[in-house]
Amino acid sequence: MKNLTLKLKMFLKNKNTVTLLCGLLIVAVIYIGYNWRVSEAVKPVRVPYALDTIDPRTEITSDMIGYREIAKSAVTSEIITDSNKLLGYYVNANTVIPKGSMFYKQTIVQKEALPDAALYDMPIDETLYYLGVNITTSYSNSILPGNYIDIYMQTITTDADGNSKVMVGKLVSNVLVRAVKTSNGLNVFESSDEARIPATIIFSVKEDIHLLLRKAATIGNLSNEYRIDIIPVPNTTGFNGTTEGVVTSVSSEYLRNFIEEKSIYIPEEDLIENVDPNNQNNEE
Repeated sequence: MKNLTLKLKMFLKNKNTVTLLCGLLIVAVIYIGYNWRVSEAVKPVRVPYALDTIDPRTEITSDMIGYREIAKSAVTSEIITDSNKLLGYYVNANTVIPKGSMFYKQTIVQKEALPDAALYDMPIDETLYYLGVNITTSYSNSILPGNYIDIYMQTITTDADGNSKVMVGKLVSNVLVRAVKTSNGLNVFESSDEARIPATIIFSVKEDIHLLLRKAATIGNLSNEYRIDIIPVPNTTGFNGTTEGVVTSVSSEYLRNFIEEKSIYIPEEDLIENVDPNNQNNEE
């Protein structure tokens, strides 16, 4: 036994032996580590993918998601692997997710991060109305999304002598402003270094008011007798007409009857369409 121990000590003291053992140990570590990394790289990972093409601004639901296994090495930091981070999220406004595609972080946003998110969260019995404005009629850009405004209607007639008569009244109260856009379709109050001029105020109203506003716009467009203006007013401010001449204030009921009377022979399909002026020739 002593001889065996002595021989072992002598063996270990041999520099060549130690070098050989260290070399074998290093090779073993490299081999084991390499095999572990290869095993991890090819290890399958379950990831969600789109069962069908998903359009922009679409909420992602469970029936849109399938699952497949891919090699772990193919999974980048941008690929979403947890379906819980998809459900209830929306496809970004400038993105289409093709059928069969995996989901990437930059293509998915929360609802409130969507451009014009407020436009897609309306009561089912309301319709959007796009009202052209300028810096003056927007009260020096003081009408903001989320504000409530009153909608006034002003009619102006001019007689043969050039005398003007103005009829003005509040058509509808407490209308929610959902967006304010520039002529290029940009959000006026979006975080930006540039000064943006309002061109369109977007609000939602009940369908009967939506039709009434379209009728008023059509009358003003077809008639040489009347000029009709639809004017947004902060509901903390009054409006009594801005044109020189005789101003007559009338009730909302009077205005509604006036619009219905003047548009009675105009078929609904001939009413002026009310669409986003920034997207008429640029449909998504």
